[in-house]
Amino acid sequence: MKTTGKGTGVYRKGLERRERMLDAAEALLANAELDEISLKDIAERAGVPVSSAYHFFDNAHAVYKALGARFSVVLNESLGGRYSASESRSWQSLFDAAVDRGARVYGDSPAYAKLILGARTSPDIKIADRANDEHIGGLVMSLFERSCGINPDAELSRALYFAIEIVDLMFSLSVQTHGEITPTMVAEAKRAGKAYLSTYLAESGLGLD
Repeated sequence: MKTTGKGTGVYRKGLERRERMLDAAEALLANAELDEISLKDIAERAGVPVSSAYHFFDNAHAVYKALGARFSVVLNESLGGRYSASESRSWQSLFDAAVDRGARVYGDSPAYAKLILGARTSPDIKIADRANDEHIGGLVMSLFERSCGINPDAELSRALYFAIEIVDLMFSLSVQTHGEITPTMVAEAKRAGKAYLSTYLAESGLGLD
């Protein structure tokens, strides 16, 4: 059935309001904790009537879940982009470059760091992030295969997922201790992740530089 112009306009308006609410939540989280923000606060910041806000989200937590999903898209696009020749000279340099990109995405939005890595992050948002980490592991595996000739297999893919979790842990410790991902903790994330991966890659002559 053909969509009417009016129906399309209403749909677009709804999408715009929903995106404005996500933008508003991101802005509010830059200066407040997750449990300090209500759906009313988000709606008012977005310029959306509170009564209309409930058409999109049941509560502030539902907004945070949607914001977390949007973050995953942003992060995946960054990590899946092109890498320079210097970044691609070895699996270690690729891993370092991916960690740097992840740190920059978080650094560009303190709200994302608080939402994904903060001490008050809810279990379901953490679970969704873990699921996305598996996808990121696949992205990194593809990078290793294309640039370094490393053959993918189930064991290495699982190891990449664990290495990404190690990086996440270092990032989380930094955010919860310092309020941001510090250069020192970025370096520690690289060191720990590569040390772990080297136990899987050293046998093929692709261990630490």
